[in-house]
This record gives sequence, structure tokens and C-alpha cells, in this order.
Amino acid sequence: MLTIYRLSTKLKKQSFDLCTRLSKLVASRETHVSGGMMHRVTVNGHSAGSEEGGQRNKYSDYVKFLELVGNLKHMKRTGWVLRNVKDCETISGHMYRMGMMSFLLDGQQGLDRIHVMELALVHDLAESIVGDITPYCGISREEKLLKEFSAISEIAELLGPNKEKLLELFNEYEEGKTPEAKFVKDLDRLDMVMQAFEYEKRDNCPMKHQEFFDSTKGKFSHPLVINIVNEINAQREKFAEASADGATDNSSPSREAATSGGSR
Repeated sequence: MLTIYRLSTKLKKQSFDLCTRLSKLVASRETHVSGGMMHRVTVNGHSAGSEEGGQRNKYSDYVKFLELVGNLKHMKRTGWVLRNVKDCETISGHMYRMGMMSFLLDGQQGLDRIHVMELALVHDLAESIVGDITPYCGISREEKLLKEFSAISEIAELLGPNKEKLLELFNEYEEGKTPEAKFVKDLDRLDMVMQAFEYEKRDNCPMKHQEFFDSTKGKFSHPLVINIVNEINAQREKFAEASADGATDNSSPSREAATSGGSR
């Protein structure tokens, strides 16, 4: 029996089967949240994990699984959308870079690189159905967790023998107790502040996204990630200083213009 993450104080001691039944109740309602809009996601007119003629077609299930994963390539991250960031990243872009961050491990940290990559690729997979739910979406944390558990259970049904593996990875990340899960949670925050800095540089708006940095203060735990974040902060300060110096230079009249004006 799988050990599920805490959905709420009320559900802490409930079994996996009970939580699955509760999740299915939510799954029968509208469960997709994106930009404040909610709708049910189906694939080719059928809910993911459906059966046709009483027999599961595993290749049909695989196609549905890949289509759900493909949804993430087109779904913008809610935090950036709400802040009107143009051409903002998608959920899959966020997850891909997190996966690539596993290559920053050099073997000295005692972490399983492949396992880190697996957790990174699975951690937001439920959003392919429920969307990127943030506190600004008006949904409680308990309901968010319930929706995401329902979604990942639905997605896992498409994977046949790999169902348990997917659920275990999702559960491990949500619980955040293993060294790899803690590291991936650090990577999640790292990618966010990295992305915020990239938007500040791209849009020439130094320090505009300070709130994302503030929200992560004191939350990083792994030395490797802390050092990278420190480097990002150092580069960010230099960028802000350079931008301020450039603005000062541009606002000052040139000597030539002043001389020309005085000779008239």
C-alpha cells in the first residue's frame, strides 16, 4: 500500500484506497484550472484512463498519456501570466530545465542523478490536467492537493505496469522527505528565481520580480543550490547597478550639446 502525502489533517490516517475514492469524486467534476478558468480535460473525447469495450488498449492509453504530457508544452506558468510577463515559460519548459539541473551533480553530493531527474519530470505532471494552481486561483491548499492527486492517479492508469512507479515518484516529491526530493524542491525554487532574473534582463526591468526572490529566502537547503542562488543574486545586483548607471548617463546632457547650445 502506498503512503500518500498529507492531504489535510482530517485525511492523514486514511488509506490509499480511500483517498483514491475521494479523488475520483473530484475527478468527476470540473478540475482544470488555468488563468482562473476551470474545465475538464479529455483526450479525443474520452477522459484519460477510460476503457472501451471492456478491454484496455495499452497503445491507446500510451497515446493519451503522451497527449497529456504534450499539454504541458502549451500551458503557461500561472505566476508569470498573472504578472503580464510576455512570452512567458510553459510548465514543460520549467520541468525540462529542472531535469537538466540534475547534470549539475558531480557525484560528490551522494544523490542519485537519475532519480533526481525522474522526480523533476514528474513533480508537475498533474498540472497537465488541473493546470498550474497558485494561491491566486482561489483554491485552498487542501483542494489543490486533492485535485492533483486525482489527476496523477488518472494519468498513472495509462501506464500499466509503470503506474506504481509514477505514483511513488509523485508521492515522494510531495512528501519531501528523501534527500533527492528535498534537492528537487530546491531545484524548483532555483528555476523560479533564475527565470525571474532572466525576465528582468530580457525586459530591462532590474529588480522588478523581487517578490519571487523574497518568497524563497531561507528556503534553500542544499549547498550546491545555495551557491548557485548566491551567484544569481550577485549577477542580478551588478545588472541593476549597470542599468542605473546607464540611465544616469543617458539623462545627462553631453558636453558637446551643452557647448553647442552655449555658442548660439
